[in-house]
Formats: sequence, C-alpha cells, structure tokens
Amino acid sequence: MARNYRTRPFPTATRSAGEAYRVTVETTAMAIGGAAVARGADGRVVFVEGALPGETVTVAVDEERPRFVRGAVVEVLGASSARVVPPCPHVAEGCGGCGWQHVAPDEQVRLKVAMVGEALVRLGRQDAPVVRAGEGTGPFGYRTTVRVGVLPGPGGGRAGFRASRSHRLVDAGGCLTAHPRLARALGSSDLGRAERAVLRVGARTGEGVALLGPSARGALVTEGLVTVGEDELGKGPGPAYHEVVAGRRLRISARSFFQASPQGAEALVRAVGRALTGAGQGALVDAYAGVGLFASALGWEGEVVAVESSPSSAADARANLAGAEVVDCRVEHWAPRPAVAVVADPPRSGLGRAGVEVLAATGAPCLVLVSCDAASLGRDAALAQAAGFRLEESVVMDMFPGTPHVEVVSRFTR
Repeated sequence: MARNYRTRPFPTATRSAGEAYRVTVETTAMAIGGAAVARGADGRVVFVEGALPGETVTVAVDEERPRFVRGAVVEVLGASSARVVPPCPHVAEGCGGCGWQHVAPDEQVRLKVAMVGEALVRLGRQDAPVVRAGEGTGPFGYRTTVRVGVLPGPGGGRAGFRASRSHRLVDAGGCLTAHPRLARALGSSDLGRAERAVLRVGARTGEGVALLGPSARGALVTEGLVTVGEDELGKGPGPAYHEVVAGRRLRISARSFFQASPQGAEALVRAVGRALTGAGQGALVDAYAGVGLFASALGWEGEVVAVESSPSSAADARANLAGAEVVDCRVEHWAPRPAVAVVADPPRSGLGRAGVEVLAATGAPCLVLVSCDAASLGRDAALAQAAGFRLEESVVMDMFPGTPHVEVVSRFTR
C-alpha cells in the first residue's frame, strides 16, 4: 500500500472515522494511464479513477503526496455524455479488471489515441506526432488468458480478480471479457489451496492449460484444462497448448507470454506488416520475440533472427520458427548484427536506453515498435530520436476494450 504523507487535506474535504476523506472536484482531462485529472482547492493535482473529463464527482482520497493525490469516484454529480452503465455486474462489486467499462466504446478509442499523442509530445519530444486508431477486438469473450487469485471457502478455492486499488478479491465467475470456456472454468473450478492461477485456452484448437501456484494439489479445474502446479514444473516450460494465428499453428507453454486473443494477435500482425512496407530484402530481427508470433505470422522472406530471454518462450519459438535462428538472451545483452528491419515487442517498461542502442546498432533503417504502455512509448520515442530514428506514425490498437490499456504499433525510419 502506498505511503500516506501527512499533508493538509483539501479545505472542502470531509472525513469519516476510519475512512479515506472525500472531496468534490471537476475533472478536466484524462491522464496517461486512464485516471481523470482535476485540481483540488489546495492546488494539488487529483487523479480520479472511474471518472471522465468534464464531470463533477465526489472522490474518496486514499493516497496523498506533496504534489498530488489519488482516489476513486464514489458519486457522480454531473456526468459526461460519454458515461454508460458498466455491462459487467462485477464492476459494481469492485472488480478492478476493466477500469473503463463506464466509458462509451467510441470514447474509449478517442481517449486512447489522445493519451498516446500526449505521451509522445510530453515524454517523447515529438512536435506533431501522427497518431491514429487502428483495429481492435470485440468487447466481450476475447481474453484467452486470465490471471486470478483464489478465494478460499467451504466449497473449495474460487477464482477471484483483484478489486480496484485493493488486495481484496472479487468472485471472477462469469467474466464477460474472458473466452466462454474460461468464463465457465472461472465459475465452476475448485482451485484447492492454491494462491494464484493462470488459465489459458486455444480458441481455435480447443486445447487449454491451468497453472496453479504454489501447488495444484486438491484442485479440480473444469473445461478440460490440463492442470499443473508450479511446484511440478521446476525450471522447465511445462505443459503447452496451441493457438492458430494467420494460419500458423503456434505452441505456447504454460509460462510463455502470448497476446490476449488470436483475433488481437492477427490485428497486430497486420499492423506490423503494414509498418514494414518498403523495408526491403534482407535480415529481420524479431526482438522480444516471445513464442515467435511476428517472425512466424509475417511470412518474412529472408533471414530471421529471434531474440528472447524467457526460457519457455524461447523453447516455443524454436518449435514455431523452422529455419529461423533463436537467440536465448536479453536483448540488451545480444550482439547486434546487420538487418534491414527490426520488430520489437518489449514488456511494459519498454526498450530503455540499452535496448534502443542495441537495436540501432543493427543498422536497420526501419524499426517497428509494439508498445503496451503509452508512457514507455513516449520515453522510447525520445531515445530512438536521439539514436537517429524519425517517428513516422503510431497506430493505436484497441486490444483491451473496457480498459485504459493500449497496444501501439509505431514505425520509425532513418
């Protein structure tokens, strides 16, 4: 839990014994990350979860810092025209999985594009970045991987999602964003004495796995998911399932990263393929390659080098990429070699200075960056610019509807 600094509360705030104090504010904008922004009576910035720009809301403040405070909406006094009733009943129970279900779908896309543009200007030092909306997925039944905690009870361990801004768990049964098989498994499985679980299905193959930690002893996972405990895996990749993307059958081990849905993965492949147009003939570097999604589905004609540090993902990439070279190491430790194009799909923290330097050293005139965080994209854009690249375009993919999370495909050239 964040440390509470002893700063003077807002003059208009009210506080009940043992509760976060409340304050009424008018929101003016949306911050990078998905919270609305307001200005308190004492001049501090207020970040408000659950609000939209242009609203008057009462906020329960639960984190104070010298320059800003954070809290969540407890009452909407003046609503935005873009506010809708969340379709999932778990939102009313406090589930923190889908923080934007109160936002109309078209407005979600507009806000995501605006957030990415702001990050590129403020953090990326871009004067007039070209940012546009790309493809997305449907709002329901798209997630083929879910991570849950476990609610113990007399009937066994039940799957639960974290509540917003809390460690409390909310029953996950019937999740609207989960693939139908996963939604059923979440509501009917007994997770035993496990503390956490990752449930995964191949939407186009019917296969699936469940990884329970620290152990799967006493658990009964439904929907035919192959169940294994973390204590059974050791350092190996463990059981795997398969998914089909762009006609390619991909092996995905229980511990390996994969996109949230095959439809989303195909949309990303199409966007990356368009960004590679004109890259020419020669070697392609697939950095942070995961199980080899891009190197496999792009159908690149030429040498392919995939760089991946996760042992399970690298093992999957070797199975999925016949004829490609798979290098099992961190990108920043890789010895770069000449290439005509680089595709990089780093974790949320982004490429960072070391990653940009290594990829720039390939001499590739085209860098396609897949970012899952607007702020890290902004920082990486500034680093890439300093390395001689020019940002041509960023395409915002709505891969996680109902949430403020973004997936952005950016084309850099030099």
